Amino acid sequence: MVVSDSDKNADVILKNSEEFLEWFFKEKPSLKEISFLGESKDVKKMETMYEFLKYYFTVKENCEKKMNEYNNLFVLDDNKFLKEALELFASSNSGGKYLRATLAGLGYNCFKDDDKYIPLAIALEVFQTSILIHDDIIDMATLRRGMDTIPIRYEKIYESPIKNRETFLDKRKQMSSSMALCLGDIGFYFANQIMVKNYFDNPNLSRVLEYYNDMAIKTCKGEMIDVMLPFYEEFYGVEDDLEDHITEIYKLKTAWYSVISPFVLGALLGGARDEEVHKFEDALINLGVSFQIKDDLLNIFGSEKEMGKASFSDVKEFKQTLLYSYTLNTKYKDDLLKLYGKDNLSEKEFNKIKVIFEKSGAKEYCLTKMDKLFKESFEEILDLKISSNNKKLLLGFAEFLRVLKK
Repeated sequence: MVVSDSDKNADVILKNSEEFLEWFFKEKPSLKEISFLGESKDVKKMETMYEFLKYYFTVKENCEKKMNEYNNLFVLDDNKFLKEALELFASSNSGGKYLRATLAGLGYNCFKDDDKYIPLAIALEVFQTSILIHDDIIDMATLRRGMDTIPIRYEKIYESPIKNRETFLDKRKQMSSSMALCLGDIGFYFANQIMVKNYFDNPNLSRVLEYYNDMAIKTCKGEMIDVMLPFYEEFYGVEDDLEDHITEIYKLKTAWYSVISPFVLGALLGGARDEEVHKFEDALINLGVSFQIKDDLLNIFGSEKEMGKASFSDVKEFKQTLLYSYTLNTKYKDDLLKLYGKDNLSEKEFNKIKVIFEKSGAKEYCLTKMDKLFKESFEEILDLKISSNNKKLLLGFAEFLRVLKK
């Protein structure tokens, strides 16, 4: 299979990375059969992303096998309520992208050429499952990774009572959220336990645990701002520095948690020095912020199928995004506030919001900012003092994030 952006001798002609990734996921070609023809910038980007995809699917396959082993260990409990709960938790570990696991592998393999990063990768994925469970409680979400959230699944398990029907619905809702909260909590300790048990004799364990805890603290801080900001804005007035608050959420909840920390944790496990860690952080922060802007755009202009969660959830939850904050400074502010955060928002009203974001210039503003940050992150990665192969894989990951739609 030969891929090119123009040469008619190629089996497939694809113009850019977006087309390549769409074709790749649709056709599911063998990872061993693709080669590239041509010297253009677009061909090089496709080739670089393909190198990352080969690495990514290898890590993902290995981690999924290991995750199945851990999931079986998680549910070893005789108590029927605990067994039921932990089975729900274990099933929630399925369907993830394993991008944080892959980043941990990339960071580790910059220093060590083996796969001893896998327990760390699994721990990060378990942490991800746990924080998403808490996130779903906070957002009162119904869908995650294309499946019902834990509270919704509890409501379906306990669909109807055999007594005390008058108080059942309220008590069931409370129980479902409480059990989900407990499962999120226990998952954090599962993740910690995985690292301690597998790396107790690794001289870098203390640095890994310190950085891991710092990641968790940053994530929680970002979530706290994310919870308070829409409440404050709705009931107390617009913050003058609203965009700064939103950017801080992007850094804490996405850049540090989804990009920087997984990569750096792998690097620390492999023996990275402090000065190397700081350079990794500087190189990857813009990548994380740009990816969150992209996620916000997809939540409005993408499809529910692409996102794997309920469509226009950001609007219903009155989420504070750059799209929202930008529009508040335009003549479309009042039109937006009539609809944004409305509980019973119709599809027609949601489409009006999309039009408002476009006419106000908010969409274009976010696209421009996102593209600028992606470009800066590519430049920062190119300056890193790592091997050419590892640099290519990291650039491929950045390109993958740039064009990813789900």
